[in-house]
Amino acid sequence: MQLAQKVIIADDHPLFRAALKQAVTQAVPGVEVVEADSLTAVQGAAEQHADADLILLDIHMPGAQGFSGLVFFTGSTSFNSSHSGFW
Repeated sequence: MQLAQKVIIADDHPLFRAALKQAVTQAVPGVEVVEADSLTAVQGAAEQHADADLILLDIHMPGAQGFSGLVFFTGSTSFNSSHSGFW
């Protein structure tokens, strides 16, 4: 099993982002972590890092209403969800 090479962490709380980043980097040495603090920022990060293997997406952050962030990514062609994951 190949581990993720690039992970996007999207959360508006800096302490949560830091804790998730620490957990991911300890679990997957050498992984590249990209951080975003709003829906707009994670949309830009996903476009800029379309090769990301995983997005850890907070559904309650600025710019998101309900599941709008998740809906954006499931309908996005810029982020290929066929080989990527959301948590």
